[in-house]
Amino acid sequence: MKAVPILPVMVVDDEEEILKSVARDLRRTAPVNTFKDAKEALFNFEEKDYAVVISDLSMPEMNGLEFLEQCARLRPEAQRILLTAYADLAGLSDSINKARLNLLLTKPWESDDLRAAVEGAIRHNEILRENGDLRRIALTDSLTGISNHRYFWERLESEFSRAQRYGRPLSLIMCDIDDFKKYNDEHGHQVGDKVLRDVAQCLDRNKRSMDTVARYGGEEFAMILPEVTRPQGIEIARRYLATTKSTTGISISLGVASYPDDAKTSTELVQVADFAMLRAKQNGKHQVVSALDLKK
Repeated sequence: MKAVPILPVMVVDDEEEILKSVARDLRRTAPVNTFKDAKEALFNFEEKDYAVVISDLSMPEMNGLEFLEQCARLRPEAQRILLTAYADLAGLSDSINKARLNLLLTKPWESDDLRAAVEGAIRHNEILRENGDLRRIALTDSLTGISNHRYFWERLESEFSRAQRYGRPLSLIMCDIDDFKKYNDEHGHQVGDKVLRDVAQCLDRNKRSMDTVARYGGEEFAMILPEVTRPQGIEIARRYLATTKSTTGISISLGVASYPDDAKTSTELVQVADFAMLRAKQNGKHQVVSALDLKK
């Protein structure tokens, strides 16, 4: 695997001399970006990737633990180091746990100790990023570039659990390419592969940011729609039907099922949506059938 590039180190302290001193100690270790204001630093952190974040504890408006807690929520792989002149932090144990510190350094520090700490933190960040890349590869369908069957089930279980916990709606669309076998039989597997890629990319381009589009298997796709009721899911499926046909010229059949109306478990939700999709194909293809239609 290609080497992971070294990301910069962020240093946050309201004292200019401290910032200069840390930057000087780390000048041969990694690029360093310094900030005197924690809120400005947090805004920058949201926009840019960092390997390590070093923050002073005592700062106006937002202390270092509050700042690092926000960093941990935004990008947990970025390593967090707290600098403090306080010898006893026993009273701050809860805050330290929330910030999920990787290291604590006291002022004044030894330059060699700081460099060693940051070098170790950078290596750990690189490992986490490499593992993240491997996980993304493992959860991506190699032919179409969208999420695969494994990621679909991980995401569905997560979203179904959330829907149950908070009493929110969740819809699922199962989609199948009509007459897919003829593309392979009449034009060869390369054309069939292109059809799969074209449909996958069309579905993925037209989803909401919170939705998940995955290749479920073969020529079948699945779309997880959080916060979507059955009527809304049917409307979304109809838009997919029209857009896919007009964009790619390919006909698809879709089935829609929703929680809590149509299923009590994630497995049942898939079964009902899949059965609705099969009914759409039996009824003439290139149409949307919902779980409600199955009851008629």
